[in-house]
Amino acid sequence: MTKINKENLSKSAEASENPSEKHFIYKILHPKSICIFGANNNLLQTMGSMQFRNCVAGGGFNGNIYPIHPRLDKVQGFKAYKSVLDLPVIPDLAFFILPPKVVPQVMEECGQKGIKRVVITSGGFREGGPDGIKLSQKIDEIAKKHGIRFIGPNCLGVYNGWYGYPEKKDAYFNTFWIYLPHERGNISIASQSGTIAAQTSWHARKIGAKVGKSVSIGNERNIDLVDFLEFFKEDPQTEVIGLYIEEIKRGKEFIELAKKITPKKPIVAIYAGGTGAVARSIKSHTGSIAGDTRIYEGMFKETGIIQTNSVTDFFYYLRTLSYAQANKVFPKGNRVGIITDSGGSGTIMTKNAEIYGLKVPEFSKELQDKISDYVPPTGSILNPVDLTFFKDFYEFYVTLPKIIIKSGEIDCIFFDGVFDIEEIFDVMEKSGSPIDEKIRSFVKSFYIALVKPLQRLVRKLSIPIFYSGPQTYSHKGYREFLKHDVPMFELWDAPPKCMSMLVKYSEYRRKFS
Repeated sequence: MTKINKENLSKSAEASENPSEKHFIYKILHPKSICIFGANNNLLQTMGSMQFRNCVAGGGFNGNIYPIHPRLDKVQGFKAYKSVLDLPVIPDLAFFILPPKVVPQVMEECGQKGIKRVVITSGGFREGGPDGIKLSQKIDEIAKKHGIRFIGPNCLGVYNGWYGYPEKKDAYFNTFWIYLPHERGNISIASQSGTIAAQTSWHARKIGAKVGKSVSIGNERNIDLVDFLEFFKEDPQTEVIGLYIEEIKRGKEFIELAKKITPKKPIVAIYAGGTGAVARSIKSHTGSIAGDTRIYEGMFKETGIIQTNSVTDFFYYLRTLSYAQANKVFPKGNRVGIITDSGGSGTIMTKNAEIYGLKVPEFSKELQDKISDYVPPTGSILNPVDLTFFKDFYEFYVTLPKIIIKSGEIDCIFFDGVFDIEEIFDVMEKSGSPIDEKIRSFVKSFYIALVKPLQRLVRKLSIPIFYSGPQTYSHKGYREFLKHDVPMFELWDAPPKCMSMLVKYSEYRRKFS
């Protein structure tokens, strides 16, 4: 999320009532108090202990965390209670990390206490054979009896990076067992796999895909994808939705709801079913019954859902749409201009652009004349614009893109040639060469001086620029782009694929505007 967008979300929430607060899921993501079953003092030996620690580490509960343990007086420094019935309050949420056979009894006690929201991490239910199916039926009956809504079983629960915001700017709520939560942004994920919901946070952080909410929903015994789509539809902090799907239980409701959401909030989905081997895997994992791939592909097309089978593309698409939503930058066509300092990368992007349905038009004589003064004789001005080498940063990063953006001949730009120059300074220092401190100072303000001013024109004309270079996301310069949510890519094949997706979604969006 950009700083601007965070402020807009905050102002929006203050200016009008948040409609998502009326949804029953709201208190699962925003509990003011929580009781946890299954944590002890063996931090590295039990899953429940680490999940308990993650809830504490989020920093938002102000001590309102209540471990329940039949034998311990304290759990990780917190006063423990023998039974949920002994608690001095009625928690907003109960969290189970327990053997499946004891879950019905504990849920019954939670119901007697008056708790209405539960997350069940425990596995061994529908996917556990006849005994597991009986346990599933028991918890269904108890939930109905006490009016309990629950996520799971067989899930990791929830991550909410917006927990307590804006009063608590750095707090989050995380029931996952992993130690590194997602970085807060306008993306929300609902996944029938805990792995996709939780264990992708390292990769998402690496590429700058900022996820504000991520939910592992497991077996969907009580709360399903449709419920979360209803919530995300009304949630002002959700602008892009990611789904990992193994089955859809309420197909009609899902289709009707998705059609209402996608023109305003794009949805990206991975459907994991469709083959015999996959069906076996899914059934043993969550007990789901996967359907024919062609049926799901038809449904995605009908509802405007963007489909991919690649986890890498999934997060790149979410990141791209997050940027487009936050900055209201949606290309009006499929004509792309390419600016590069290398013929090879320009050729790769050109070929991939055409493969994915983008056009790389030759620039008009008028536009070629305008840019010729900034391109050396060894370069090309046709499109791609290939400088082969540049010595003036401002001309390369600002002047050329501005001329091409204002020409009216393109709808989007690929800009290749971003380098983190700190490595050059390192070599100069090692070789004993003096470093011009003015240049070093300029490099430190590189983004502010060159990239940020151009983004204002990008937003004004709705012509996105995707940047790329040969270095990796670990370089400081690249992190600066990602920090400000400007689309930055390590190499050259991903920008055309992501831009093609954005162009197609923008066309779909315009049909309903």
